[in-house]
Amino acid sequence: MELNSPTDPDQSPSRMERLIDAARGGDADALGELLSNYRKYVVFLARSQWHHHLQGKADPSDLAQEVFLAAHGNIADFRGQTAEEFAGWLRGILSNILAMHVRKFLGTQKRDPRLERQLNQSLSNATGFLQSQIAGDATSPSQHFARHEAFLQLADALEALPEDYRRVIVLRHVDGLPFSEVAKQMDRSVDSVEKLWVRGLSKLKQTMGAK
Repeated sequence: MELNSPTDPDQSPSRMERLIDAARGGDADALGELLSNYRKYVVFLARSQWHHHLQGKADPSDLAQEVFLAAHGNIADFRGQTAEEFAGWLRGILSNILAMHVRKFLGTQKRDPRLERQLNQSLSNATGFLQSQIAGDATSPSQHFARHEAFLQLADALEALPEDYRRVIVLRHVDGLPFSEVAKQMDRSVDSVEKLWVRGLSKLKQTMGAK
């Protein structure tokens, strides 16, 4: 499979959008490449919920693999066209898989609308955090695509952080907890988590700067 670069990035579909179109048409190579681009994003989202619901019961990478298996089986049902819509579709699949696992470990098959709303909101918060860190307004299709690329790179950078750095950032920015509650969650002093947070953000900035 070969996808040529558009001559006018402000008028032609982005590479990601062309991959989406090819994947919807049954191109397995395009779907594989597409999902590879979103892997760290889905793992990060899964990990952001892991501490709340599934710690010790499911691995974030395994949850991401379940999402991708479901995506392979249902790509023909995806009706979106943009990279953002595809990210939202994967997020919805993950939400359903997380809810299924939580029900399994709670020993109930009954759907819990409150849990599903909580998962959807929390996953949206995690995505919102990623989007909020990518500065600048998109004034053209090429700039909008560049922002989405940076959004996925940020997810990669977060997954590359040491666990303590990543967790303090998630608790503080995704869950919106005050440092006092973050300290309780991490079994550390407030001063310790504040310093950890500063170091984590600094490391994240360095990693993004190197990309």
